[in-house]
Amino acid sequence: MPFVDQPPLRLGLGLVALTFYLWVIHSYKLPAGDIAVLGLGIGVLLRGGQIRIPAPLAVMGLFIAWSAVGLAVTERADLTWTAIVNLGKLWVIVFCIMNLVRSGSELRFVVIAWLAIYALYPIRGALYNQYICHCTTLGRVAWNFIFANPNDLAAISMLPLGLTAAVAVVERVKVWRIAGLLGVGVLALTIMLTQSRAAMLGIGLAAVLLPLSSRRKRRDLFLLAVFLGVAALAAPKGVWVRLAGLTNVSVRQGMSNVDPERSAESRWAIWQIAFVSIREQPLTGVGLDMQPLKHRQEAERRGAWWTVRGERDTHSTYIRLTAEMGFPGLAIYLVMWGLVVAKLRTVRKRLRHQRPREHQALLFVELAVLAYLVASIFGSYGLLSFNYLALTFAWMMADVLEREPWYVPPRLRVLPARR
Repeated sequence: MPFVDQPPLRLGLGLVALTFYLWVIHSYKLPAGDIAVLGLGIGVLLRGGQIRIPAPLAVMGLFIAWSAVGLAVTERADLTWTAIVNLGKLWVIVFCIMNLVRSGSELRFVVIAWLAIYALYPIRGALYNQYICHCTTLGRVAWNFIFANPNDLAAISMLPLGLTAAVAVVERVKVWRIAGLLGVGVLALTIMLTQSRAAMLGIGLAAVLLPLSSRRKRRDLFLLAVFLGVAALAAPKGVWVRLAGLTNVSVRQGMSNVDPERSAESRWAIWQIAFVSIREQPLTGVGLDMQPLKHRQEAERRGAWWTVRGERDTHSTYIRLTAEMGFPGLAIYLVMWGLVVAKLRTVRKRLRHQRPREHQALLFVELAVLAYLVASIFGSYGLLSFNYLALTFAWMMADVLEREPWYVPPRLRVLPARR
């Protein structure tokens, strides 16, 4: 298939504001998120063209609308209303990004920009904590702010890992291609250093699915073995100790033998309390952002031990959404992500023989999304901005690459045939 000529990148206000927004939410250097979002909105207006509301964005709007039902049952209307407003702000951000990034050159710019920012915050900080200042949490690497939890750092790193692998496959500029290859190893190492069992399960699923879908199975399996092998050799012994603890999973024993710090046992007890909220209000839930308060009340009523008392997070996206929004809210959330996975798979299969590089890039993104959804079983990300940022970038990869290639250097452009 002949290469499609691309228009040059026009670095307007919208793309600058998007890059600034990504820097703000990763680095926490400036409290300027509202200014960045305002720039995004102005950028959309200046760009013009047809305004689009893709299917995941429409479902996200339905998700927010259903969350408003919780105002009728919540014990703290102020908390629930604040959570709904924050979700509404995220909808506006997703809307702006999806209407700003429409061409291959724009997609290439924002993906590489996000990966560069992610390399600085939090990856640089996490590696500094691990190898220089040795500032770890029980030997598990993390950074600051939202990345201070090792499990959250590992889960949030899933889509950047998939995008980095995609850049390494599809990029034709040598510097960026080599940076992508190195980035795969660094991100895999960072995830290993977090010792997150949820992330390991997600990566394990991706490793199993990779040879079933890849066009170049031997090459991809070899590269996967090399990168994971290097990361495994550099990872501390605690990684394998925590993974070995999964063999002791037992519902009957309450997960008491999974790990010596009893984190799995505490999480299982927290889930049991969340199931109480689900049984009591399966349709509407207890109201958005209310499960931590309901957990404290139920834990005190049960006389739970101190590691479970207080306002605790549910440590599961799906259980918390069900507890706070009922089964309809969970169903809407799953449909939203299901549309993204279906889009990635459909476009990937369509490009399998026409543009194999883009096919392989979308495969890595799809596997990263699936790994993230597995990790979400053990982490609460339904109200997190990075959750919807990952959804947006995954959708844009499929949406843009369906129409045109990722990048076409001038020397590879094909002139129209003479008549």
